[in-house]
Amino acid sequence: MKKNYHYDETDSTNNEAKRLIGVARSCADSCGSECVRRLYGAVVTARKQSAGRGRLGKSFESPGGDSVYATFIFEPPEDPADQRITVFAAVAVCRALEQTTTYRPSIKGINDILIEGKKVCGILAESVPGAAILGIGVNINLSEEDFSEELREIAGSLSMDAETRERFFETLKDEVFRCMAIAVHPDAPEASALAAEYHKRQKQ
Repeated sequence: MKKNYHYDETDSTNNEAKRLIGVARSCADSCGSECVRRLYGAVVTARKQSAGRGRLGKSFESPGGDSVYATFIFEPPEDPADQRITVFAAVAVCRALEQTTTYRPSIKGINDILIEGKKVCGILAESVPGAAILGIGVNINLSEEDFSEELREIAGSLSMDAETRERFFETLKDEVFRCMAIAVHPDAPEASALAAEYHKRQKQ
């Protein structure tokens, strides 16, 4: 069973994943790349992030509530520059929401998930030596006042009870790893179907 690393608060779950991978790489002299491979499938979570990040160096406000802040560690793709990881992760988030709630999300760009025109989720994929990391932040049970004033017009939050949130997160993990198994192998037969689903879900 793959390990989950949970923190009450961290600067960023992506940064925490990088630190774990760095420690694993430091033992490379004794176990080669096996130490890093043992982290594939691990999930880093936090209740709150003090320095959440988005694409292009933008910050991602992470005030807490019952939000999901999670980073997945997995096998690096054949092409580190391929955006397929982010694209397929967006599909995974949409699927998990539809399977566990009545929300009907859409995708804006390649990494924003919208509900009724407001961003409720951001995605950040990064490559590090020997691994790929995928950060997903989903706003849950936040009020408008939890966001900075400049974000209140564009940021949204989902409403979930504890049972629904747990079910959503478990489903999200399943969908992420299912989609990532396809993303890291671009010739997989399911890849074209996932790409088509992504385009169908994009906000017009």
